[in-house]
Amino acid sequence: MRKPCFCQIATALFLLLVSYALSSCSGVPGGGCVVNCTTGATVSVVLTATPPAANSQLSILDFSATIVGVSLTPSAGGTAVSVPLNSSTYVADLTRVTSDSTLLASQISVPGGNYSSVVITFSSPRVTFCTQPSPGVPGCAAGTLSTLTGPAGSATISGNLSVAANQLNGIAINANLGTAITQNGQAVTGVDLTAANTFSFAALPSSENDLSTGQLSHLDDVMGMVTTVSGSTVTIQTAMRGTITATANSLTQYECTAANSSCLQANQTAVMDGILNSDGTVTMTFFEPISLSSDLIEGVVSSVPSTVSNQFTLVATDAIFNSSGSVIQGRINLGDQVVVTLSGTALPFVIIDKGMGLTLPANGFSGSTSVSEIQPGMTVLFPVAAYTPQSGATPGSTATATFALRFTRITTALVTASLPDFTVNGSEFPPFFGITSNPLMRTTSGRLSVDGATGLTSIPVGNTISTSALYLGAPASPLFAAQTVRTH
Repeated sequence: MRKPCFCQIATALFLLLVSYALSSCSGVPGGGCVVNCTTGATVSVVLTATPPAANSQLSILDFSATIVGVSLTPSAGGTAVSVPLNSSTYVADLTRVTSDSTLLASQISVPGGNYSSVVITFSSPRVTFCTQPSPGVPGCAAGTLSTLTGPAGSATISGNLSVAANQLNGIAINANLGTAITQNGQAVTGVDLTAANTFSFAALPSSENDLSTGQLSHLDDVMGMVTTVSGSTVTIQTAMRGTITATANSLTQYECTAANSSCLQANQTAVMDGILNSDGTVTMTFFEPISLSSDLIEGVVSSVPSTVSNQFTLVATDAIFNSSGSVIQGRINLGDQVVVTLSGTALPFVIIDKGMGLTLPANGFSGSTSVSEIQPGMTVLFPVAAYTPQSGATPGSTATATFALRFTRITTALVTASLPDFTVNGSEFPPFFGITSNPLMRTTSGRLSVDGATGLTSIPVGNTISTSALYLGAPASPLFAAQTVRTH
């Protein structure tokens, strides 16, 4: 039996203690508040998602939406209180946040009092999906990869929200993707984020987690350009979700030659894991520079690569924009289809393993120069020098000389809960993977983030889980190396 998750409980909207006093503030001209002053607090917000049922047999390669605003409605009436987001055009990859949390807003102040609802305003919800009617056959069936766009609008989460003084708080806003989607067999027939009960919210941390006191949430797999470094503090500019600033400590792990804070360099691409603290700051737990430079596109492979043409199709899930003269900024969207050609003198493929290299099984991807090692369901990152964007139903196109393996988001059911390797239900994988047997997933001690449970072995067998994992492909065994697991 599936265990209820905090996002389901949150539909009842349990009371949040968020911050601030109700008193008014009196001041003097030219000075600050001196009597009856409101005390402050911080509010931080992360975004999560509940996937469609693991047995839905949907092959969703990307589900995204642009979140343009979050506001609180005062119970007593009056003007809604706006919550500033990390980016004015926050492009949310809702598939990503089924397994990982992303930072929507941090260290935000709002007036104290009671609120009757939270309102989320969004635009451009779109789902890119395909069908695969032949079980065990990898890749999207020819001509079935398509994108469906839903209406822009707002969703209101009604309930009682109390904002109290002198509190440090976090909120998780959750999107139930199964509620927002309608389907006919393997085909998505509709997407509507305004549908009733699509959004909910809950206090952070979740009721069960592997965090320590004073920690609210994992913030794993932040990828972007390092813009500033000040001592042990780094700011990373993402392409779609604004900036995140994090500070390293003595426990931070580094995946670089020096293996210390000298790895932190401005104007380099990098990937980072962190933990959101109750005061809204972020502690860096892991940092790895990415050797690839220039514009980078990340996407999920949807077709079986052709060794004749060295081509395959993928669906874009992230990007890094070159700081000077980007050829993709403003021209690529999450969910876009891109035909990629391996051209020129191919460079050996790499795996961005984020400190998991010691336990990766032998595989054919690392060091390869052939598209034959790339399989549907893999997420790859690659540099581009020229790009033709998607136009209508015609995919975009680009060429590259190499690929880096990145983390794929997968929803399925837990079969055996064991460490370091656990088993998941292959028959509940998205069909385009072509996996039917129950694959093993490998974990690395100290590098697994768990949400909804105190640890992986405490998750009941049969529970739906979402994971971010490296899909290594044959002949690797285990097939996957997992870094995050969230139980639903």
